[in-house]
Amino acid sequence: MSAGDKFTKETTAQEVADAFGDRIKGRYVVVTGASPGGLGYETARAIATQEPKLLVIAARDQAKLDAAKADILKETPAANVKTVILDLASQAAVRTAAADISSLGDVDVLINNAAIMMNPYTQTADGLESQFGTNYVGPWLLTALLLPSLLKTPHPRVVCVSSAGHRQSDIRWDDIGFAEGKDYNKHQAYGQSKTGNILHALALADKYGDKGLVAVSLHPGVISTNLSRHLTEEDFKGFSTFFNADGSAKPGIFKSIPQGAATTVTAAFDPRWDSQNGVYLVDSQVAPDVPEGESDNLLSVPGMGYIYPFAKDKKSAQRLWELTNKITGENF
Repeated sequence: MSAGDKFTKETTAQEVADAFGDRIKGRYVVVTGASPGGLGYETARAIATQEPKLLVIAARDQAKLDAAKADILKETPAANVKTVILDLASQAAVRTAAADISSLGDVDVLINNAAIMMNPYTQTADGLESQFGTNYVGPWLLTALLLPSLLKTPHPRVVCVSSAGHRQSDIRWDDIGFAEGKDYNKHQAYGQSKTGNILHALALADKYGDKGLVAVSLHPGVISTNLSRHLTEEDFKGFSTFFNADGSAKPGIFKSIPQGAATTVTAAFDPRWDSQNGVYLVDSQVAPDVPEGESDNLLSVPGMGYIYPFAKDKKSAQRLWELTNKITGENF
């Protein structure tokens, strides 16, 4: 039995890190999107307390990285923390960041946490719809470039932070880019990118599981962070399940940031996934399938805990992998 069997919605990242300290100590861990005030920062902060060999925090803004590092070191002065600039909206920048990360040693655990959410239509530096490019293609490329490093370590693991928002869209195989913005739907674009994260973990488990790699995806929960900065008044009205008319959060639905980061730390270090490779987690447990006959209400609270069938399709995972190789000009 793992300590994780008893984790719940209320469990915090620190509690998880304390439980798996022996699996964190002495390892090289990378956390993307680790700016102050977000899930990535809290994930990194909790991990830093357990004596990792090296903790790399990566994000676009050096000033924010410096602030995050300083805050971590205030609490854990002996932690070995380094920063790397990472812009997931540029494949060239991802390649530079991957080289910087690899130059520091062989990575044991990669936590792909960084993301954007429901922003107006824009394109990445490579001409991709920005949510798909930043949330899925960028982390896919970073992971692929770090695979040689990861596979040199005894127990490599990749974590893909997804979302219950994956329910809003399967991969739009015939029009991933929303007709270059002409048919853009920011909710579907977010859903597509988050489905991509789940399929990414599934493909990694299938392709590299026999080499010792474990890959896990997850929904951290409904949490108020700066990720929601693009939501409009109309969006809040549409999310009436979660918000009151004045925009305040309804009680009992939202998690705190420490609670939200708990599932990420569980995904990264819980030994349960060694024998359940490729799983998708909610509240630190394996998410069940959508029950037969369940009402398909995308915004229902009970529905937040399920994984949708299209996100479990191994053929789709393979198809998306091949497509992403073409998008990035790679052959992984």
